Amino acid sequence: MEMIRLAAHLFILLGAVNTGVLTSGDKAILFDCCDTVTLERLADIGINRVDKILCTQHRRSNISGAYAFVNEGTQLIVPAAERDLIAKPEEYWNNPKNRWHIYSFQPSPEVLISGLPVHKVVRENDVIEWEGYRIHVLDTPGATMGAVSYFVESDGEKFCFSGDVLYGPGQIWDFYSLQKGYKTRDYHAFLGNLPKLKLSLNKLEKCGATVLIPSHGKIINNPAEAARLTTERLDEVWRNYSCISSILYYFPNAMADGENDPDRMHPAPTHPEISFLKRVPKTTTFVLKSLSGAALVIDCGKDGVVKSLQDMIKTGEISSVDGVWITHYHDDHVDGLQKLCKIFNCPVMTIENIVEILEHPRRFILPCLSDKNITVSKAVKHGEKWQWKEFILTSFHFPGQTYYHSGLLAEGRGKRIFFGGDSFSPCGIDDYCAYNRNFLGEGRGFNKCLDILRELNPDIIINPHQDYGIQFSDEHIDYMQSVLLKREKLFAKILPWEHPNFGTDPFWVRTYPYEQDAFRGRTLKIQVFITNHADNQISAEVEPFLSKGLRWEKKSDQSSVYILPHQDESLNFSIFISEDTNPGRYIIPFRITLNNRYLGQF
Repeated sequence: MEMIRLAAHLFILLGAVNTGVLTSGDKAILFDCCDTVTLERLADIGINRVDKILCTQHRRSNISGAYAFVNEGTQLIVPAAERDLIAKPEEYWNNPKNRWHIYSFQPSPEVLISGLPVHKVVRENDVIEWEGYRIHVLDTPGATMGAVSYFVESDGEKFCFSGDVLYGPGQIWDFYSLQKGYKTRDYHAFLGNLPKLKLSLNKLEKCGATVLIPSHGKIINNPAEAARLTTERLDEVWRNYSCISSILYYFPNAMADGENDPDRMHPAPTHPEISFLKRVPKTTTFVLKSLSGAALVIDCGKDGVVKSLQDMIKTGEISSVDGVWITHYHDDHVDGLQKLCKIFNCPVMTIENIVEILEHPRRFILPCLSDKNITVSKAVKHGEKWQWKEFILTSFHFPGQTYYHSGLLAEGRGKRIFFGGDSFSPCGIDDYCAYNRNFLGEGRGFNKCLDILRELNPDIIINPHQDYGIQFSDEHIDYMQSVLLKREKLFAKILPWEHPNFGTDPFWVRTYPYEQDAFRGRTLKIQVFITNHADNQISAEVEPFLSKGLRWEKKSDQSSVYILPHQDESLNFSIFISEDTNPGRYIIPFRITLNNRYLGQF
């Protein structure tokens, strides 16, 4: 691992994050502590003792190296607002709200796997004195809700350790860290923490530092200019995002600051009611009625839908329920399925890439994930056609609101109706949660959805959250795709990755299964999946970070892989559970090296 000497008494140890080392004789204090920081590395610069570790934030990449030092008496100083996340991360892991039906994303699963004893908490205007140095604390939330920065003078220079406020001039590390409710809840708040991040950028611009050391990124020698450029680009990104956001439809007050922006898409017209298509009131369920009276149900998010369907049968509005089509896995579209299937004994149908999430939700960690297991009767492929009554049905992988999403075209009775799930509103696209995995790029994500709509040219697009269908013109589709093309270029400028999707997709590295039962004396099997969003081949090296009692059977496993552009690859890991392992919940992070750059514990 490399080292940079910034001044006579200040060093940076490079790793997954930049660890600052401020020295006095053979003693030091650290600013954050990557898991690559060791006593051996410190000894190379003459350090034998670490007095304090000053944490900018709670996330694992920043402080997972602190355990060895704290065990030897090093004092841990942490942001006041994030104390419990560092001292008691078990509360996060044991909270079912962070496992099922997830609508909140701060904090994220990047918390520590076990607690660290905290010596002291700090907040804005606090001063830490050590060996003649005065280290000033600035509150700089954004990437995390309670993050701080540390300002210190050494050898005639003014340095600021700024965490993840910015990556470099005009750049930030990722967008999904900003998924936090501002005027809505977290789920509907892509870039929601932008106002706080901009205040933090303004604070860094005016703090007087001559050198900025971000957690991720290179040393910044013109902090004020770097902060201003980052703010300008974030404003440009926000304007682009808000031009075609469905938040304009659902929560117009959340984007009222730009309501007169001429670049905002003119809302598409809505379609009047169709006699043989009905929304069950106040639900996400639609009923498609055949001439025979039989019904095809689209989504079922509430048990109450069953009674509504029973009432429709009693009144003769429908004669039976022949089946149910699932647009996507979100709880408000599937939570009533078990009851519906039990009462009507009807098949469940959906696109094949959703099936396992419905049948085995425990294997996944995703937003709005239901803990109810659903048996799928018919898994269909993209483009597959079949007949139901007088309707021709065609299925599509429709990766809009979430990557795990379907579309269904129903042709019959003189209409072409497209059930598009939650992907569109009259104002644009439903891409307000990064954790849903919305990909940019030609033929991907919403671009793929818009290509499908352009080719099909349906009479009406149905969103289960809206009473009336949508009619997009070619001009609407052209405009949305032009905004997405510009967005890809804007994101590429502000995100320091080989493709911006790395900075918008928190699950480009993920384990499978996410959760499983383990037994003493047996071997646990885990796959690590990696998505290559880049336009070129990448290489990845992976190794598990294990707690006491767990052992990686390394000889039998491959730990490196080459991944072709826009493909997924996986590596298999065998973890042996020793006979004396204590029962309980164990978190297993995986250390990821991408193209020879170590990125930390995922």
